[in-house]
Amino acid sequence: MKNKANNKGPATLLIVACFLLILLISGIPSARRISKTSCKPVTGQVTEVTQSSPGYVVHLKNDPRIYYIKPAALPSATTASLTQQLQGRPVQLFTAAAWSPLDPFSSMKEIRRLQIGDTVIFSEY
Repeated sequence: MKNKANNKGPATLLIVACFLLILLISGIPSARRISKTSCKPVTGQVTEVTQSSPGYVVHLKNDPRIYYIKPAALPSATTASLTQQLQGRPVQLFTAAAWSPLDPFSSMKEIRRLQIGDTVIFSEY
């Protein structure tokens, strides 16, 4: 009877480790090509543009999510130039429509395309 109890501990640890490994692998961003059909559009008025750890952060009015652009994607941009271009203006952002266990509530989204009306400010596709 003692031998069966000892086998439950390692088996449980193995199951938990496999579950964690699956969650981590599913959190790795996809290497597939980004296209307009694989992105979700979000429309709103820009209230603020800041720079922090993920990159250039765009805050939309009445939207608690964090939208960001990686600095490598816009090497010539500065926070001041983006603020001047975007602040107070209605924009359309396209973000990748993907779920990640590292961000289960999708509170942080990377901008793949940014446009004001028909004018494209930034696009990865």
